Amino acid sequence: MRIVDIPQKFNEDAYYKVMDKQVEVLSKVKGVKSIYQIGGLSTPGISDIDLVVVFEDDFTYDLNPRSNNSDIGNYLFTHGLYGASETHFKSCLKFTFFHNFRLLYGQDIDLKNHTKGSDQSLLKEQIALEFLFKMYVNLVVQKAYKTIKLRSLFLHIKALPYDFEFLNIHPEGLIELVDQGIYLRNNWLEGKVSKKDIKEWFNQFFKAYELFLVSLFNDYSIYAPALNFKIAPNIEINNANTLDFSKKGFVIPDAFNVLDKKYFKVLNRLNDFRVDVPLKVDAPNIIDAYFKYADQVGDYNRKHLPYFMTLTSSLKVYK
Repeated sequence: MRIVDIPQKFNEDAYYKVMDKQVEVLSKVKGVKSIYQIGGLSTPGISDIDLVVVFEDDFTYDLNPRSNNSDIGNYLFTHGLYGASETHFKSCLKFTFFHNFRLLYGQDIDLKNHTKGSDQSLLKEQIALEFLFKMYVNLVVQKAYKTIKLRSLFLHIKALPYDFEFLNIHPEGLIELVDQGIYLRNNWLEGKVSKKDIKEWFNQFFKAYELFLVSLFNDYSIYAPALNFKIAPNIEINNANTLDFSKKGFVIPDAFNVLDKKYFKVLNRLNDFRVDVPLKVDAPNIIDAYFKYADQVGDYNRKHLPYFMTLTSSLKVYK
């Protein structure tokens, strides 16, 4: 397997300079009410930046906020910024469990989650199952392409214990491999971990994770807006009795030496995946509202904030 998306060493100052520059630009936009950082920087060089920009309702901003970023800026922002109208931002707090909000600019907004306890439990279970499944999809693609996206993998592995906590489970064999993955993450930038270590761990982790999910989805089903839908142009999710996947297409041999940044884009045009998983559509009221909210803000951002991601499900329906 080849390894791409190699983490680079940066200190916290580099992150704060990039964030300050982004905030400086966006704070001059008339319709911006608030800018928050979500989460922290536990491992500079591997950690990414999560910023959410809160706009006045019905304000349209159709410029890409990352268009003038340096190469360093684009590295530290592994994905786009989150963006929401003020109304949608307040609503998202009912359906998400983001924490460690840090106000960088503007008006401080009430960030309490006012969802009642029983609904919170349903949402936590749904969000955990979505994340666990989405990570499986990402692993399947990497395994099929014989390519490990290392920084992305390090970012996701750190979040798994939260999902186990949300589901109130402790899969002992898998926990050991998750802890090993977190160890590799924490020591990669110090030069204490080799690519061979990563490849050996990835193969063990993939097998254990797949077996864990097969067992998990014998007991759980994910609520979904439909029993068959796409989350990407080449990835279809399908209702089935058990977890499985299939692929059509072919992988470019290493001899072609496609550049790392373009490799996945090229392969995604050449390959289609179908991932089977037990799904349910008869969602309780809070989950139904969660899906309707995701639909609403997706449509809204496409119209008003086209370069901003939504604070919604990790299993977004591709449109």
